[in-house]
Amino acid sequence: MTAVRAVYDGKVFIPVKPCEITRGSEVTLTIEPIDSGFAENQEKLKAFRKLSGEVTELHKTDPLPPEFDEILSQRLQFREPSANRRFDL
Repeated sequence: MTAVRAVYDGKVFIPVKPCEITRGSEVTLTIEPIDSGFAENQEKLKAFRKLSGEVTELHKTDPLPPEFDEILSQRLQFREPSANRRFDL
């Protein structure tokens, strides 16, 4: 008896590794599911795609109005650092 791990693609079983079975051989398969975490990974991928879509949509809008810089400059006074000032950390 030979045990072969395979993945079912919806139509056929595809061996995970090459196996020593002659092409055209008729065999009996005993199905024993292996928990590979596939379903959990699919759920995570679905959530990631949803989040990515939401982020993409958010990037399509400009969060600040064009006059934002002008309003900000009226409320804050920026000073250019002078060459003789020293900043100690």
